[in-house]
Amino acid sequence: MEPPSGPASRRHVPWNRLLLAVSLLTFWTPPTTAQLTIETMPPLAAEGSDILLLAHNLTENPLAYAWYRGERVDNSQLIASYRVDTNATTKGPAHSGRETLYPNGTLLIQSVTQKDTGSYTLLVTKDDLQTERQTGHLHVLLSLLTFWTPPTTAQPTIETMPPLAAEGSNILLLAHNLTENPLAYAWYRGERVDNSQLIASYRVDTNATTKGPAHSGRETLYPNGTLLIQNVTQKDTGSYLLLITKDDLQTERQTGHLHAPLSMQFSSQEY
Repeated sequence: MEPPSGPASRRHVPWNRLLLAVSLLTFWTPPTTAQLTIETMPPLAAEGSDILLLAHNLTENPLAYAWYRGERVDNSQLIASYRVDTNATTKGPAHSGRETLYPNGTLLIQSVTQKDTGSYTLLVTKDDLQTERQTGHLHVLLSLLTFWTPPTTAQPTIETMPPLAAEGSNILLLAHNLTENPLAYAWYRGERVDNSQLIASYRVDTNATTKGPAHSGRETLYPNGTLLIQNVTQKDTGSYLLLITKDDLQTERQTGHLHAPLSMQFSSQEY
């Protein structure tokens, strides 16, 4: 009779499961403290396009934001500042008339030119009156119009940035080739105009945004037609339709698609 190899209740974890656990841990280690970062969307901007300087990992209860041209805090280079408690925006000496500062710290620059290339610094004042800052960089490419004449009728298109969004990240649905003088924009979930699926609409003449039934609290509609969705989840995957109302009251529409891959998660189990 062979002796027992060990206690009957003892079980071994297969090596392939251990290797899987180790490999997943090498890909992801949660940060202890998230640092303020600036993301330029899109990373490379052609002359005449609009860009967003997105602020990530902001403090939970900021008192104020301020954006500056360059890599240091210089009042002569202040673009704009925003007070959270009063919801008031103040323009600075470096404001060109094309910048918009939003309550979430995002800076929109419209119709960028080569002169806009350079560094931009965000100063955040926290509720304890401490400050933190971070610098982002904008690269403006020469316009392709110098070498190429576009067709007379360009159709609107939707670009998802980034094309694949990890769960918890932010994405932009960028609208290209929009009509010159739009009256309004409206974004819907799905591939058709359905008021029950309205996320948000924007009236250009009144600069007013209206949230719809499909607004989750994470979407921001910008004056250039771009839709920002923050902290995306698997439930956000699908189609999004932009409806544009032109100055002659005619409409045009275009559909974009959002793909949010599953995030890598590891849960320990006993075997």
